Amino acid sequence: MFSRILVACDGSVQSEKALLTAIDDCMAENTELHVVHILNINAFKAIEAETSYGGVDSPHEISRRFLEKNRDEAVKMIDRICREKEVIFTLHVEGGDPRHAILDLASKIDSDLIVIGSTGKGLGSRLILGSVSRYVSDHSPVSTLVIK
Repeated sequence: MFSRILVACDGSVQSEKALLTAIDDCMAENTELHVVHILNINAFKAIEAETSYGGVDSPHEISRRFLEKNRDEAVKMIDRICREKEVIFTLHVEGGDPRHAILDLASKIDSDLIVIGSTGKGLGSRLILGSVSRYVSDHSPVSTLVIK
């Protein structure tokens, strides 16, 4: 089995499946579970471009609230699942491009498995936005399990 598993959780249904798969199918008695949530600052650039100041919160403040809400929801999901499964985990909250942040953390903690959900984007979305799961699986030096 694996000694140190890193699961990427963004709060989506696919990341919930990834976490459950890591716990149910990949963990042995002494496996360390690390779960990462990435604060993807770039995801909200469009909000900043489209929002006017007009006496309301700044685009930066709106983006910050979206990121915090997403983080809080993801952490609640992670905590709920791990509590139900009686699994101890280490939570990492990182910022930046998820593709690089996941690989950097996997290297830093010496992970021997990365588990990540696939959002199931079509070709057009992948070409424009890129695919985090595809990038991680293509560039990871360790085994990567992509959950659909």
